[in-house]
Amino acid sequence: MKILVLVKERKKKGFGGVETLLKNISKEFEKKRHSMDIISRQDDLNLNSTIQSIFPLRKKIKEIMKKEKYDIIYTQDWNMALPLLFPYPIFRKKHFCFFHATQKGKGFFIQFPVGIFMGKRLLTGDIRNRKRFSKSTLLATSVNLNDFKPLHKKRTYLGWTNKPSEDLTKENIQMIGKNLGIPVLIAENIPPDKMNKFYNKCKIYVSLPPKEAGGGVTYMEAMAAGVPRIVGNMYAEGYKFPFDKIENFRNLEEAIKNSRKRGYRKWMEDSKITWEKHAENLIKIFTDK
Repeated sequence: MKILVLVKERKKKGFGGVETLLKNISKEFEKKRHSMDIISRQDDLNLNSTIQSIFPLRKKIKEIMKKEKYDIIYTQDWNMALPLLFPYPIFRKKHFCFFHATQKGKGFFIQFPVGIFMGKRLLTGDIRNRKRFSKSTLLATSVNLNDFKPLHKKRTYLGWTNKPSEDLTKENIQMIGKNLGIPVLIAENIPPDKMNKFYNKCKIYVSLPPKEAGGGVTYMEAMAAGVPRIVGNMYAEGYKFPFDKIENFRNLEEAIKNSRKRGYRKWMEDSKITWEKHAENLIKIFTDK
């Protein structure tokens, strides 16, 4: 099977969350003698605006699909799926889409009709999207357990991955660390291949993504790296993990105090949250529908 993946952009400083996901799936596909090619709308096709690129993108993707004879086109998020659906759908039987995030505000009014139109060919890692789009398939993402693992060194810090979209700020987390007597370690500008060392310095890890967030990669990385105490929320893929959950950062200090040590690494291994399993499920979806 030959798959063409369409993404919005490639991150300039290495792989972003979506491309990390696709990179790992591609490796598993190769093992099973399937191939996956990734094309960026902005970086490979030089098309920046979702609306203005609808007709140029349709034309280019038609040419690529015909020339390379792809069996499946797999769009990432509604803004990549939209041009292939309107004003009329193309590649209907070959087209699958993955929703990484749950849109709110203006984005919701475009995401919603795309999700409804995709029907059974819509996949998502977010339980809220699964509830919103009843015909969609919930497909969990994963993490490479060989890249993220315990290093059996002393853990000292309260770790936080700094994200501008979080309600929690540097000042908030620093103050909480000071109140609890725990030094704070913030992940900023750390290359992906160094993140395992970051997690292994943490005895507590905190991530509170916003409501519209997708993914949940940092949760899985921290769990795989053996961080014993993790505090998060229900958003993104947080619903499926057994860490301590809160609604907002105002309860964070108390939640950290009361958080319990858990064997997250073993839970990940026992639950078989692997890229191999993700790829197997994806192939089954592509071939069954």
